[in-house]
Parts: sequence; C-alpha cells; structure tokens
Amino acid sequence: MQPDPEDRYTEAKPSGGGVPTIAIVAGVLILAGIAAWFLMGGEPEPPPPAPEPAPVVEPEAAPEPELPPAPDIPEPEPVAPTEPNEPPAPVVPPPVLETSDEELRERLAGASDSELLESALVNDNLVERGTALVDSFSRGLMMTKLVPLPAPTGDFAVSETDGVITIDPAGYSRYDGHAEAIEQLDTETLVSTFHRFRPLLEQTYAGLGYEEEDFDNAVIRALDRILDTPEIDAPIPVVKHEAIYRFADAELEQRPGLHKQLLRMGPENIARIKQQARALRDALLAGSE
Repeated sequence: MQPDPEDRYTEAKPSGGGVPTIAIVAGVLILAGIAAWFLMGGEPEPPPPAPEPAPVVEPEAAPEPELPPAPDIPEPEPVAPTEPNEPPAPVVPPPVLETSDEELRERLAGASDSELLESALVNDNLVERGTALVDSFSRGLMMTKLVPLPAPTGDFAVSETDGVITIDPAGYSRYDGHAEAIEQLDTETLVSTFHRFRPLLEQTYAGLGYEEEDFDNAVIRALDRILDTPEIDAPIPVVKHEAIYRFADAELEQRPGLHKQLLRMGPENIARIKQQARALRDALLAGSE
C-alpha cells in the first residue's frame, strides 16, 4: 500500500500577498524538477475554506488518486567501439548518494548558464529533493520548502474593468526569467544526467513508498502534467478571497496546483516551458517504439 501523500511532504500554508520560498517543471536531473524550483516562486495556492464543525469520528484512509498512465523510459543502447579491436570504454563506478551532490552540480552546470539554475544547485541533497519534486509534479502538486530560490520580483497584479477583476497581463513578465531559464536548458545534458543517476533516483523514489521501477513513469507523467496546462490568451478573471485571489472559473480553480501556477505565468511563458517539456519527453522516450 502506498503511503498517504501527507506522510511524505507538508505543503506550506500560504499567506496573503506573499510568495513561497521556492522558485518549477516535469527532479534535479530533468525539466520537471528543475522547472519546479523555478515555478514555485509564484503566488501561493489559496487555502481551502474552513470546514464546518462536525462530530469527531474515526477518519477513513483516503484512497490514493488514480494516476494517468505513462510510458516507460528505455535504457540507452550501449555504445559500440568505433574501431576494430578497440578496447571497451572503462566502467565508471555508479554514483553514491553521499557524494552525489558534487557530481550533479558539475554535470548540470553545463545544462545552462542561468543564474537561477546556479542558485538551485547550491542546495544539498539534490537527489532527494529532485525525486520529491518529480513525485509531487507527477500528481499535479506544488510542494514548497524543498529548494529555496529567489522569488520573482514585483507583486501579483490585477486589473478591473466594469467590475470584473482579471490577472494583469503586464504581470506575466515577472516570470520571463524563469521561463527563459527553463527554455535554455540543454536537453542532451539533462537526458544523459538522468540515465547516469537513474538507479540512485529509483532507489530514492522507492524510499517514498513506491516501486522503484515506476520512477521513470513518474518523470513522464510530470512532463505530461506540464503539457496538459491550458494556454489562455484572454484575460483570466479572478475573485478576491480574503488576502488572496482565486480563479473565477470553477474549472480552472479545480485544476491541479501545477496548472494554476503556470497559468499565472501567462500564455507566452507557458508555451516556452511546454516546448522544452515536449523536447525533453521526446528525447527520454527516443527508441521506445
């Protein structure tokens, strides 16, 4: 039986007008995790309405929500010698958790020259953090307090016309740097790093209570969550709830937290992030058919 999600993480309680301490999308080794760090610099998710008082009863265990299917990521083909009688390449020892941070920083530093990525890699326990982010993203959740990063500058902006409050499109530019950092990530570096650390990531994923062979499915599922985000060109109506804003459209408000955060970035930034997510998904699944 899989553990309850709340046994693994605690989502930070939002405060009015503030921002969580993490800046997205799709672990430290793949877009889903790196994007998670960048995207979580947005506005916090609103708290649920306070429940009505009710008699104290023994709570029933809530069933784990059914997750959408996702394909397996194939193992890379071994590289054959290019010359006759060429000796095989030396076997590189697999990474170990205790020393994984240093190698990860070295490998991922070549994925982009973004200052945001550099800030993310300053953190310790990158494998554990990245695995937790992939898990949360695969379920559409935005988990906070995992990778502290600078938040976007400025405040969440709205405009009002004829009594209708909408997200101010001018505020989308707050996220341009985050989308650009994701867009600049080198897909080949991400894929090779993923395969290098795959056994270690799978072991860490198993530590969360899952089957370790399901980690690659969680990676694809996280990317699919990003790709499933709607792109809305029209102004998005919101309603004020205490000190925060919620989407006026009930369908949008009921979407996963990942989608709601991406929607706050604007359609152009969403399109840039989706393009990178699609490229990474294709590269990971290359040779699977």
